[in-house]
Amino acid sequence: MAEGNGDAATVEPMDESSATAEHSADYAKLVGHGLQEKVAAQLDAIFQTGKLAYADLDERALDALKEFPADGALAVLKQFLDSSLEHVSNKSAYLCGVMKTYRQKSKLPGASGSGSNKGPDEDKIRAILERTGYSLDVTTGQRKYGGPPPGWTGPQPSSGCEVFVGKIPKDMFEDELIPLFEKCGKIWDLRLMMDPLSGLNRGYAFITFCNREGALNSVRE
Repeated sequence: MAEGNGDAATVEPMDESSATAEHSADYAKLVGHGLQEKVAAQLDAIFQTGKLAYADLDERALDALKEFPADGALAVLKQFLDSSLEHVSNKSAYLCGVMKTYRQKSKLPGASGSGSNKGPDEDKIRAILERTGYSLDVTTGQRKYGGPPPGWTGPQPSSGCEVFVGKIPKDMFEDELIPLFEKCGKIWDLRLMMDPLSGLNRGYAFITFCNREGALNSVRE
């Protein structure tokens, strides 16, 4: 009991169980792996959003987080949380890529926090994927659209079916590239190479068509 200005206020001792009630069972696993408590708490909070699960992380990602300075790890986790992970199939590798990029950025003169650049139109991408049935796999180094088209029974395209596309505006993504090159022929896959430091593309991509005619048409265009 504490008193002040004639008013009584009850001061209750902190219940240690309530301090950890907000953590899931995975929090203890993270701390047990050697992560600092505030980093483990932030990662556990991300687990509870459903954007990432403990099972998604491999030893490499956990070890890398453990070796990171706490402030850097928290910044990396915030960037990871703010990223669109809808088309990321390997979230552990993606997180490692974010950490690598953070280290590289921190070594640049005058480096500051990650800037926000124009990204692809996610609604247009979803519409394309629904229309074609293709997949999109995003890593920190590339964005890969396609693979074998759904129901494809023919042979894999030969090397003559692949074209190099250069001088792509660096803020252009597959939501604009795919409709453009679909006019040339059926696309097998499209790989847009990305610059992790800027979040923009590197200005070039590789497109494989299902046949040589599509590749030749794209060169003519």
